Amino acid sequence: MTEDDALDRMVPPSKIRPLDWFGGTMQIWVTRRCDRACTNCTQGSNLRGATEVMPVALFEKAVVSLKDYFGVVGLFGGNPAITKEFPEYCEILREHVPYQRRGLWCNRPFGHGKLMRETFNPRVSNLNVHQSQEAYDEFKRDWPECQPFGLTSDSRHSPVFVAMKDVIDDEEKRWELIAGCDINQRWSAMIGLFRGELRGWFCEIAGSQAMLHQQETDYPDTGSRVEPGWWDRPMAEFAHQVRKHCHECGVPLRGYGALANDPIGVEQCSQTHGQVYQLKLKSKLLQVVENAEQVEQGALSEFTQYVPNAAKKR
Repeated sequence: MTEDDALDRMVPPSKIRPLDWFGGTMQIWVTRRCDRACTNCTQGSNLRGATEVMPVALFEKAVVSLKDYFGVVGLFGGNPAITKEFPEYCEILREHVPYQRRGLWCNRPFGHGKLMRETFNPRVSNLNVHQSQEAYDEFKRDWPECQPFGLTSDSRHSPVFVAMKDVIDDEEKRWELIAGCDINQRWSAMIGLFRGELRGWFCEIAGSQAMLHQQETDYPDTGSRVEPGWWDRPMAEFAHQVRKHCHECGVPLRGYGALANDPIGVEQCSQTHGQVYQLKLKSKLLQVVENAEQVEQGALSEFTQYVPNAAKKR
């Protein structure tokens, strides 16, 4: 498959996806800070290094840029509730986004449960408590309608930072895998910060790659300028992001990965991301992989079904 063939099959943020959640999800990343360090976290909350928090003024600009966006607008991290700006983020969302389309990605409320109940639609929120009884109880006490999950079963996270270009030499094969990527076909785009400026990416993993590597002086600024309607463009407008980030991503490999809460688990990355992949938990081991067999390519039916996929694809 060629690049043009893959782009023809890919889904820009402006196209409705086959989801229950109003046909799309746009994450607004506010921090990668988190009280947890889950194995293979897509946003690098399992990694050491500098973290930042999106200023309130830029958050409002990000929200305003999504005027007329049809899908869910998600408050995303890390854990957004860990920031002191969280109440202001919620106020801005209530002002600009209809209740039905306000979503929250969070593992623990940290005292904000009642505010979450006022702000977010539980039907379009992702509340994975990662086996924490305290987090589950707090959610249900202060936001009884919400649907936290992950109390009794761990999540399996496929390795995101194994760059396909490091483990698959055949570029046509990589384009074939990219064209069928779960994140692109079924999940979310993202707004985040790159060197202090708002940027938009067609994919949340593209954004996380860019933000984790932004301290490297020669790393390119691939993000789109965030202005009204930036998301309402054809896939061709995001082709430069695809060329950079998709070949440096492990999502299409659907590797078996590891359980998120395993305190002595093995995390996997490849050479492309080795410089930034410094684990936050010293008890875990890091494996720098060199071939697709090491990640058990194709072991999972879908990357995004990370709870059912605690078992290998049969």
